[in-house]
Amino acid sequence: MITFDKTDFSRIAEIAQKRWGLHITDAKRDLVTARMTKFLRKSQFQAMSDYLDFIEKDASKDDLLALFDVLSTNMTSFFRERQHFDYLEREFYTPLNRGNLTLSNRRLRIWSAACSTGAEPYTIAMHAMEHFDNWKATDFKVLATDLSNTVLQTAKKAVYPADEIAGLDSEYKSKYFITGKNERGDKTVQVDASVRNLVTIRRLNLIGPWPFSGPFDIIFCRNVLFYFDKETRYTLVQRMLEMLRPGGLLIVGSSESLNNLDLPLRTVQPSVYVK
Repeated sequence: MITFDKTDFSRIAEIAQKRWGLHITDAKRDLVTARMTKFLRKSQFQAMSDYLDFIEKDASKDDLLALFDVLSTNMTSFFRERQHFDYLEREFYTPLNRGNLTLSNRRLRIWSAACSTGAEPYTIAMHAMEHFDNWKATDFKVLATDLSNTVLQTAKKAVYPADEIAGLDSEYKSKYFITGKNERGDKTVQVDASVRNLVTIRRLNLIGPWPFSGPFDIIFCRNVLFYFDKETRYTLVQRMLEMLRPGGLLIVGSSESLNNLDLPLRTVQPSVYVK
């Protein structure tokens, strides 16, 4: 039987903080215990302490990312938190279409900073294609990043169970998805190439170096900041602001707030900020 004591939990929390900036509190102990126990049952290790010794001394990058996958939660869906896209349609794309807002050098850059399996960046691209009249004449790209190799593999394939788009408008389904079946015969959909070609997918540790320079017009960093302590959140958002053009938008999860970080941001809607 695999045991998991307070010392093991503390070691995991320390590894997560050091490697990825994750802030794992005692409130998550039961969740972490259940996930780690299930993970180790499928591994070569008989004791949690042996596994943690391996992680601290001999683990490869892939071994570390496997642990990250266990500790992180990759929940996403197409058009998740629809109010953010309604805001962009109303306050960003409509003014662009009317000429009341202009883009520098006819260039539009959007960063999905925690893209998970890809639903968010593909939604961003599809939404722009629908609501930005001049997207074809614009140098438009979406950068999608995440740390997990597992979710990035799915994002790059852009193939999902058919029921993941059940709630989408029929127009989106017909224009932007191709139906198919997987090896088990289950119905699937793949994001159309016209959308995929607008999205660049890369692996990135948010607390590590960022090998790009921006500037971005919009940054989505939704439902990830709560993984970090306040100091790390402040540093991360500060770095994002350096990547954001003046007047650019930073969008976080609806349950997240930046109001207590004392940064040069103006709230224009709950969880939507302007630099």
